[in-house]
Amino acid sequence: MSPVTLHMEYFGPYRDETVDFNRFSATPLFLISGKTGSGKTTIFDGMCYALFDQTSGGDRTAQAMRSDFATSADQTRVSFTFTHRNRHYEIIREPEQLLDKKRGTGQRNVPASVTLTVFEGDQEITQLTKVKQVKDYLQDLLQMDGRQFAQIVLLPQGQFRRFLVAPSEDKAVVLEQLFNTEVFARWATRLKSKLRENENANRETAATLDRLQSELRWTEDNADQAKVLLANRQTTELLALMAEQQTTTQAASAQVKAQLVTAKTKAAQLIRQDASEEQLVHDQQQLGQQQAQHAQLAKQQADMTQLEQTISELEWVQELQPKWQERQTATAAVGQRQQEQQQATSAVEQANQAYQAAVDQQKQLVPIQKKIDQEKDQLAQQAAVRPVYEKMSELNQRLTQAKQTSQQCTTTLNQTKRAVDANQADQADQQKILATQATVYAEQQKLTQLAGDLREWRHQLAELKTTDQQVTKLTRQVTTQADQTQTAQTTAQEKRAVAEETNQQFLRSQIARLSSQLKDGTPCPVCGATTHPQPAVTAVAEVAEETVKQVQATANAAEKKASEFAATLAQWRKALVEKQDELAEKRATLRKGLNQPATATLQDLNQQVANLVTIYDSDEAANQQKVAAIKAAQQRVEQLTTTATTLVAAQSKADEAKQAAQRNVDRLITQLTTERQRLPEKAATLAEFNEQEQALRDQLNADQKQWQNVVDYVQQTQERAAVAKTKLQTAVGEYQQSQERLKVARTAVTSALAAHFDDVTAATETMIGEQLVELSSLSVKRRQLQDYRAQVAQVTTTIDDLKKRIGNRPTPDRDATKAAVTATNQQVEDFQARQHEYQDLWQQNDEHVHQITKQIDQQAVALKMTEELTELSGIVNGDGPNSKVGLERYVLQTYLRQILKVGNSRLQQLTNGRYQFVIDESSASYKKNSGLEINVYDDHVGGQRSVHTLSGGESFIASLALALALGEVIQQTTGSVDVDALFIDEGFGSLDEDALGTALESLETIEGKHRMIGIISHVSELRDQVTNQLQVVAGGNGESTIKYVSDNE
Repeated sequence: MSPVTLHMEYFGPYRDETVDFNRFSATPLFLISGKTGSGKTTIFDGMCYALFDQTSGGDRTAQAMRSDFATSADQTRVSFTFTHRNRHYEIIREPEQLLDKKRGTGQRNVPASVTLTVFEGDQEITQLTKVKQVKDYLQDLLQMDGRQFAQIVLLPQGQFRRFLVAPSEDKAVVLEQLFNTEVFARWATRLKSKLRENENANRETAATLDRLQSELRWTEDNADQAKVLLANRQTTELLALMAEQQTTTQAASAQVKAQLVTAKTKAAQLIRQDASEEQLVHDQQQLGQQQAQHAQLAKQQADMTQLEQTISELEWVQELQPKWQERQTATAAVGQRQQEQQQATSAVEQANQAYQAAVDQQKQLVPIQKKIDQEKDQLAQQAAVRPVYEKMSELNQRLTQAKQTSQQCTTTLNQTKRAVDANQADQADQQKILATQATVYAEQQKLTQLAGDLREWRHQLAELKTTDQQVTKLTRQVTTQADQTQTAQTTAQEKRAVAEETNQQFLRSQIARLSSQLKDGTPCPVCGATTHPQPAVTAVAEVAEETVKQVQATANAAEKKASEFAATLAQWRKALVEKQDELAEKRATLRKGLNQPATATLQDLNQQVANLVTIYDSDEAANQQKVAAIKAAQQRVEQLTTTATTLVAAQSKADEAKQAAQRNVDRLITQLTTERQRLPEKAATLAEFNEQEQALRDQLNADQKQWQNVVDYVQQTQERAAVAKTKLQTAVGEYQQSQERLKVARTAVTSALAAHFDDVTAATETMIGEQLVELSSLSVKRRQLQDYRAQVAQVTTTIDDLKKRIGNRPTPDRDATKAAVTATNQQVEDFQARQHEYQDLWQQNDEHVHQITKQIDQQAVALKMTEELTELSGIVNGDGPNSKVGLERYVLQTYLRQILKVGNSRLQQLTNGRYQFVIDESSASYKKNSGLEINVYDDHVGGQRSVHTLSGGESFIASLALALALGEVIQQTTGSVDVDALFIDEGFGSLDEDALGTALESLETIEGKHRMIGIISHVSELRDQVTNQLQVVAGGNGESTIKYVSDNE
């Protein structure tokens, strides 16, 4: 992937700037320079934001990168173009931001957006506008995320120095993120979790097994033996004992079952005998009761005979009842119809009299018809005058509206005049504010210069604090190293003394041994004499030669260790002196910039910067208020000028409208005068006219109503007379019909009585009347007779049935039979209880034995699984008996070895073959949380050194080689695309002139062959050595511009 252009609009300090990477395509190395805080790293932030919607460091959001000087009318946008495999890509990304509305006033929150366009040649082949689509497309294309891109393309300030000297745990965090090895950690965690689950399950299984064994039920014969087996956890023997008990329990259960069958058979026979005897006793008792009831019914026979005769008489009266009632109804109807005929005759006479009176009244009102016609003619004449009143009403309304319009025009004209005067006064006030513009902008320039100085002083103060901390740390390290060196030297001296003493003891023991073996004639190995009159005798302990070698080796190791400590102490003391000189230089620079005395401490400098920041913030806020007031005044003057033009035009228009309204009022007054002359003398107004007309209409209505009432009354009386005559005719006919009906009813009753009685008298009719009243009790009497007859039949039948069932059988002995049934049932219950006890015992034990066997099988499988998981978890997590390092740490070590292998090729060239990276192979490095420490092999001393002993320049060179290697390994392992660009952010300030030249030459020859390299730095020496430059020029107001410099310019 090769970057082409980066266009930034209102992004960081850039208002509208474009970085053209094509200008450096022919040069492998270029410099990005500028003051601290001018926006050098922002260029790389723009690339990261366009591609991955995040900044390079990840500590700032896209919204935070929006320019401080951007207004709500300025839209933040980053456009990045790059090429890859003959295709051209353009990505445009905008963050969420608050902008002016396109229509109307106010602001709106514009959501983030992205557009990715892919070109092949000059032809567009696809365009994506969805955030997820763009993210997935770039992930597939680049095969890396934003974090990995930043690691490959940007070497940030101090980060790889920290990575170089960081402990294993800190290195592991970085490598895990870059190589996505957290999957191995998740494996290890899941294995541990699975192991804990299995161990918990095993404990639960063991507890369940113990509970099930304790819940086994034992007979008295086996209880003691089972208790012993259970206490000793002898599960196999316990199950064998239970199997024997189950066999015994089944045999006992079968025996009890046979006894139960015999007892049940006997009980069934006794129960049947008891039921038969109980039924016999019951039948004998029922027979006595039924015979007593039959005798009682026989005594009621005479009453029932009399009741039967009464029912017969009432049934005859019931048949007569309709005819009797018809005669009574007909008699009453004759009287009613006779009365109605008399009333109808009287009504006819009254109706005829009323009709005649109405006719006479109508004749008297005939003259009122002429009056009604006259009133109608008069109303028709008045209708022709009404439009005049209506037209006058309309003219009056128009006159009122015209007067109102004239008044409104006058008011508007006066308001416009006042608005013009106020506009002129407001313009004068705003001009006074604008007169201060030159002074305010001069203050702003001073504040901008102070802001730049403050940023530089803050940066210097931060570096001064860091350097001070480093001096403090080095001082502690030097002190500690001095103590350790002294201890090591003392130990070496002691070891050397022990070695020499041991050697002397060895020599003495050898002399003693040789002396004891001397013979005459044999030369002495010490003096050469051939006679040995008095050999030396010494009482010394025997010392082996191997012991001498061991103590010599120990002394040599201690002396070597003391030398190493001394060399390290010398290096650290040198580094401390250099760092102290650096601290003094930085403190002097900052004191000079702040104009502070030489006695000013770091705390004084920090307080001075804080005071200046406070002063700047206060003055800046006040200046911003003044600038805002000037801008507001400029906008206000523009608005007032535009408004003044509008107000003058409105004033002229209001004057013309007032004159036109007054002319309209005069014209309407003339029209009203003309129309008023056409009105009647006694009705000058429409209200008076309406009052006269309404009075005439009321009189017409009254006359018409009076005549219509008379006509209606004549018609009503005539209709009433006709109705009364019809009712009279109806009443006469109904009276004749009722007389005929009464005659028929009387004949029917007389014939019925004559047929039933020999002699019909008045007493006969009285008796029939009483019987008619008694008819309501006929149904009760019938039911009483039926019940009696049914009882007699039922009792007779029951007595016959009982005599047949009882026969000649005597009364049984019930007590003896019941006692026999009770005794037999008790035997059955006892046998059933014993059988249930055996069955429950066998069933429960069988279920428990089955569960215990199942738990034992499961436990065996689970224990084997736990054993395997324990071994696997120990290997993966690095905490097993034979494991030194976990799987993830092993993988990280593998990646680190690849990085160091690649880095060594660069480090050797950058250091002229002096240094190589090596993994710290000491025993401590193979602990679970270590193994990633880095040493360097120093060819000058012929051994390994800790990276902590490297100087500042050496640390930068080593960090640079390590960072370059890390980027290359990431691309190799992740399969991501090659990025033909590299940006190195600061760090060159720690190099001397020779090291700086070597580093630049190496970068140009090693890395420049494959990709474009941009060095982000403000070191002045680099500007002299790197001729192709992209300079970031700070404008002093938070805004920066880009300038290109090359060796051709």
